[in-house]
Amino acid sequence: MKVLVVYNVVEQLERGEEDDIFAEQEIVLVEQYIEKALQEHGHVTTAVPIRNDLWGPLKQYDPDAWLIFNLCESFRNKTYLEPYIISVFEHLGFRYTGSDRRTLSTCLNKARAKEILQAHGIPTAAFQIFTPWTVQQRHLEFPLFVKPLSEDASIGISPNSVVQEERALRRQVRYIWEMYREPALVEEFIAGREFNVTVLGNESPRVLPLSEINFRHIPNPFARIVSFRAKWVPTSEEYLKTPPTCPARVSESLKARIEEAARHAYQAMGLRDYGRVDIRVKNGIPYVLEVNPNADLSPDAGIARAARTVGMSYADLADEIVRLAARRYRMKGFARPRIVNYEIKARSAGSDGVYSIPASALLPNAPRPEKIRRLRPAPAATLAA
Repeated sequence: MKVLVVYNVVEQLERGEEDDIFAEQEIVLVEQYIEKALQEHGHVTTAVPIRNDLWGPLKQYDPDAWLIFNLCESFRNKTYLEPYIISVFEHLGFRYTGSDRRTLSTCLNKARAKEILQAHGIPTAAFQIFTPWTVQQRHLEFPLFVKPLSEDASIGISPNSVVQEERALRRQVRYIWEMYREPALVEEFIAGREFNVTVLGNESPRVLPLSEINFRHIPNPFARIVSFRAKWVPTSEEYLKTPPTCPARVSESLKARIEEAARHAYQAMGLRDYGRVDIRVKNGIPYVLEVNPNADLSPDAGIARAARTVGMSYADLADEIVRLAARRYRMKGFARPRIVNYEIKARSAGSDGVYSIPASALLPNAPRPEKIRRLRPAPAATLAA
């Protein structure tokens, strides 16, 4: 198959903190990994970087001959233009991996996404949208969690995001407004275990093994969050104290409830091919925090980690996403998606789990996982992937 790996290049930010660019620039590394992975499965690939022009770089390719592997998360340094990218793909006649423009647009507006979840009966934290001039309309009870309305990758999230009194709430809402030039989404803070749930598929999506954020080294329940530093700064205390455990150690009944909530949210929001659902559990009830279409595909991120746990190498994961998209478009000459052939065998590998299950723990018919170099160093107490 001929695959265009289309990705956005961000060279400077128009808003936000200076370090936010780390999250934006990682996509360049992800593109290199994805292109290499697809080539391992025999795909012919071409990288197409997008900066200020989207039409020009794509018009030289025949949409009937190429499938787009979409890694574009913004356009002209603006995340809210992500759905526009899909509009151009479709206008030019290209088929592409991942979710469509409606799903991307809806999930970019976190408040609208939560309204849809509520309409489908999916538990999610109570919320309000605030600007610095509307905070007095609060009807939510403290503690609260404050984040930008339309950012992802933990941008705008820090220990200050959890607020327990009015002055802190006003300060954080104003920070979001001034730094990111957008309203703040304010939610009731859910103190509980946090899970990243990877879902693959379309008509019958499959939930991969759960990954839990391990907060046991953080005694303060209001500090148990995945901040920007916890996600992107490997040398930070926040990063080192929030290692993922995959597969998560949960009871079968709780596992079933989390999986059902994730699958339901995935379908309610209209995700395609792959995605990640972030969930917190309080009193045995899974609350959906966010639904992430076209989620992070770096080799050390949650989707790749969950895939390795069921025996899918990184190359297999990239190929599977292409297969899922090709089958959705009814493209001829493509084998069926293979996700049904993967299944976890071992569930125990020490109290903390591991970043990926070793080959000896996988079913005999599962391919041997490739050794993947992490983009960020793993915490010392965990096993390297």
